[in-house]
Amino acid sequence: MTIKTDQQQNKCALCRKLIKEQQEDKSAIHAEVIDGTSYTFDKNECMLMFKRLRSVYGAEFENSLVPHEQFVSDPFWNRAIPTVQEIKDIEIEKKAAGEEERVLAKQNTIKLIEDPDEIQRTAVDIGTAAKDEVLIIFSTPNAFHRQERLGGIQALKEAVEKRGINARILTPKDESIENTVRTLMQQGKHPKIEMRYIEPSLQSQVTTLIVDRKSSLVVELKDDTKESIYEAIGLGIYSNRKATVLSYVSIFESLWKQTELHEQLETLYEQLKIHDQMQKEFINVAAHELRTPIQPIIGLAEILRSKKDMITTSRDVYDEYLSIIIRNARRLKELTDNILDVARIESQSMKLNKQKADIPSLILQAIQESIENQTNIINHNVKLMYNPSRKNDESNIVLSVDKGRIIQVITNLISNAIAFTKKGVISITKETRMEEDGSSVIVTLKDTGSGIDPQILPRLFTKFTTRSEKGTGLGLYICKRIIEAHGGKIWGENNDDEGATFGFSLPIATIR
Repeated sequence: MTIKTDQQQNKCALCRKLIKEQQEDKSAIHAEVIDGTSYTFDKNECMLMFKRLRSVYGAEFENSLVPHEQFVSDPFWNRAIPTVQEIKDIEIEKKAAGEEERVLAKQNTIKLIEDPDEIQRTAVDIGTAAKDEVLIIFSTPNAFHRQERLGGIQALKEAVEKRGINARILTPKDESIENTVRTLMQQGKHPKIEMRYIEPSLQSQVTTLIVDRKSSLVVELKDDTKESIYEAIGLGIYSNRKATVLSYVSIFESLWKQTELHEQLETLYEQLKIHDQMQKEFINVAAHELRTPIQPIIGLAEILRSKKDMITTSRDVYDEYLSIIIRNARRLKELTDNILDVARIESQSMKLNKQKADIPSLILQAIQESIENQTNIINHNVKLMYNPSRKNDESNIVLSVDKGRIIQVITNLISNAIAFTKKGVISITKETRMEEDGSSVIVTLKDTGSGIDPQILPRLFTKFTTRSEKGTGLGLYICKRIIEAHGGKIWGENNDDEGATFGFSLPIATIR
């Protein structure tokens, strides 16, 4: 037995009523082809509603054995009869949904590329599309140079400067790459290119490009000896799958962190080497400096003991020997004090005993101590001049400072000036000065000596820095830490004509 369909029985595709029963005028019958199937409707309203319900329910509506009257009772039916525009809107929505599916499918692409030209084009395309970030891992120094010759590094620099993206590059190191990096860092107003060097043990045989953490291109190295990129590279793999790209990002970040740790270890290693060298120098200098004053102290003391009659018969010789002993004992005490001060500074246990004092009186005390201890001043080879009356000088300013420590700084600066000024003038001045961070008391010492050796000028206030035949190179280091503990600054520079000038400042605003 053959069952006739609704359309064979001339029924309306929506309401399923016989069209001949409802419509005498056959010209009013509506026929419509929908998705390749022909349908007949008894009136225009049924055709429009059929399209709406079919778009909503899809195959369920089309293939359902349930009478369509059930669908007619759907809430849509109680709305106004759909217009032609509404039907178009539904079609647009369906098309948009299909486009979205195609976009999603496109966003989950993994593509194997064999053609070197296509690999290079893909690299340029995704690099040009970068909006936020570009990450690159070069497999070898030659891989970096090949891209440099093609203009890839310069193009990246321009993208960074014009579009404001950030770029990070990991590459093995050679001298040429270091020169390129220095050039890149010097050029551009706002360089955002960071470069780090991969250790040989971390190098791979692939070059990786990651853009905006959304797409990646991995290119294998076929023959690193070739200068042409088209001969050097093998297969390339492009991907915009999230999981794949983020895996490469994770690899990049791990390598980046390892290079950072390696750089820190190298820095620490160099610091340890410098520290070890400084300790060796200090031991040698300290041993010499300790031996120098000890020998005359012991020798002259033994002479005085063996020739007691000199005390009454040759008073001048006795006084001379005793002066030498005292001077060397003071030198020995100064050396041991410096060593103790460095130990306190390094352990951060140096404390300041602050008292009210005016700078002119401290300068005068320091000058007096220097005169007593320095032969050059006593013999008038060096003139020590202090003029407290200068323009903008307020001599009555009282500061809260550690008197002994400030005198220690001044005497040390005087001692250094005398050591390098065999004959000439050392002038000391004091003034108050208004600066951006407040007013300060400035003390300067200018000499006419040989000046500061250019080789030690950059590290003038570091430990064990000295070109003198005498001294451990600790004095200026200690002076710096004392002045900084008071909230001030200390400096030294060569004069334009001859000699050098040292100075320090004590901020008035911070002293109570």
